[in-house]
Amino acid sequence: MLRILCPTDFSNNSRFAAEYAIELGNELVAKLIFISSYKVPRVPGALRSLDDKIYEAVEEDLQYFIKKLHPLIKTGIEPEAKVVAGNTSDSIISFANENEIDLIVMGTKGSSSIMHMILGSVTIKFIEKSKIPILAIPYSSKFELHSNKILLALDSKGINNTKSLDLLSKLHGLPGCSIDVFHVIIPGEKVRLSSNSGMLNDIVDNIIEVDGIDPVKEIKNFVDKNDIGMLAMVGRKHSFLERAFVESNTISELFSSNVPVLVLPESRDNLV
Repeated sequence: MLRILCPTDFSNNSRFAAEYAIELGNELVAKLIFISSYKVPRVPGALRSLDDKIYEAVEEDLQYFIKKLHPLIKTGIEPEAKVVAGNTSDSIISFANENEIDLIVMGTKGSSSIMHMILGSVTIKFIEKSKIPILAIPYSSKFELHSNKILLALDSKGINNTKSLDLLSKLHGLPGCSIDVFHVIIPGEKVRLSSNSGMLNDIVDNIIEVDGIDPVKEIKNFVDKNDIGMLAMVGRKHSFLERAFVESNTISELFSSNVPVLVLPESRDNLV
């Protein structure tokens, strides 16, 4: 059974992400685990009692949060609640890695916040440390609900992470869902994606190749013009995406389309 983890800080954007996760969980007949983290302030002589009080308060808030959303769950599978202490990214990633989580669904406020989500100190740690796919849901998509078209932006290396492939296969099995690979051919590039791209054979409907020198711009233009419901990318080191994250402000343009963004981890065996 697919296991979806939903971190929440009880804000409106995290609630919308939770609603999205529930809808997705209903379609995939998945188990939902809602999680929140807290950090105890350093107060000499009062740590133990303060820790207990903060834990109880967060747990109460989380149970109330789930209670309000519970009527939306149609699978009959009871959700779980988990409160963890410590650094947000470390504690939640540790829980995810230790509890066989298949997908982490997180909320963001909108296009500018998505850029900060990708570049920010908390979520960049999620992406760097997680061996699990992360789906970022912009709050701004609340009133622009998406199609079932998934665009998988790939370089010529494709995908070699089992969890990523399994998730894409499950998504592709949803009614009306299509997955198209989008590959930007940079001048001088010798390798092109083939219609027989290995393990993607039974997952991908079409492979779209375009010539261009700015992959971010080409992806954004295609997303904007083709009613894309979700953009998926591999969080690969030493790729154009990493260079865009680190070196260019144009990444903000990519996420201004306000569609959910699925970051797929690269296989740890191939990181250098």
